[in-house]
Amino acid sequence: MSGKISIKEALTLQGTIFIDLRSPHEYRKGSIPGSINIPLFNDEEREIIGLIYNEDKKRAKLEGFSLAAPKLPQIIAKIKKVSLDNIPVLYCWRGGMRSQSIFSVLEMMNIPALRLEGGYKSFRRFILDQFASYKLKKPVFILNGLTGTGKTEVLHILTEMGCPCIDLEGLACHRGSLFGHLGFRETRCQKDFDALLWNRLEQFQDADYLLIEGEGKRIGSIYQPDFLFDAIRKGKHILLTAPLENRVERLLKEYTPISDDEKREIGEAIVLLQKYLGKKNVSHFLSLLQEKDYKELIRLLCRLYYDRLYGESKPDKTDFVLTVDSSSAPKAAKQIYTFVQEKIKEPVAP
Repeated sequence: MSGKISIKEALTLQGTIFIDLRSPHEYRKGSIPGSINIPLFNDEEREIIGLIYNEDKKRAKLEGFSLAAPKLPQIIAKIKKVSLDNIPVLYCWRGGMRSQSIFSVLEMMNIPALRLEGGYKSFRRFILDQFASYKLKKPVFILNGLTGTGKTEVLHILTEMGCPCIDLEGLACHRGSLFGHLGFRETRCQKDFDALLWNRLEQFQDADYLLIEGEGKRIGSIYQPDFLFDAIRKGKHILLTAPLENRVERLLKEYTPISDDEKREIGEAIVLLQKYLGKKNVSHFLSLLQEKDYKELIRLLCRLYYDRLYGESKPDKTDFVLTVDSSSAPKAAKQIYTFVQEKIKEPVAP
């Protein structure tokens, strides 16, 4: 018995857990959300086998067996430990020898398991096919506002209130600006962003609407799929406003460096602003950074850079269905919640 299962079947099964048998480097480049990496080969071993495979496939298989054999008891023990009462769904890159070999050992030991047909490659193809034909037919409400108006904070409060919200910046591990990577402990690759986004969309498949923060096509190094970016452009836009001082205080909490490395990263980002703001302004910003006058630095960055950059957050650039003072994020969230609930109850024009 092959124990093969298609990705469509695997994603609908209950009581299973995905086990990624690829090397740590392969896993970091993209994986099935929620999967656990138990590599058959480490990065160095995989590279060695790959080089041999290009010259002699049979010898590469023998080398792979000699490297894997001593590890099998430990790998099987790990799979049993993390699976608990779930059935492990094993996968490698294309559903080849790595998943087949571990499946065979589990089968000999009468341990129930499944093997993903086509491996991770089939999952990636599935996600891309889904996005290529995806239609967002429900109303989409977009939170817009200048930097520091608390869009993400309000979105998180709305999530706690039970609203169907998608935090694109959280999924991308980037806030979409020049300093957007600061505060995130990990980086996100495009493949994982796409997979996590699909999961969120599936979670809200039966929701009456979606709430999303306004983002450009690109969020750091991540790109939104066309259908979502189009839905954001055509959606119902809500504008968050707040006085500059309120925004500065908010940004101080998010961006104040707590280590020398973070301070260095901010300095490197500031240098990149020279082509927009000139050498004199950048020199002044770097002086403020060295003096730890973060409040004045943030104030000037808002006035001279961010507020000019984000034209879509200005009333004369976009038709907003609602404008909310977000000085108090909880109050803003309640106002938006009430508005959206009333809006979705309105009869649709024929």
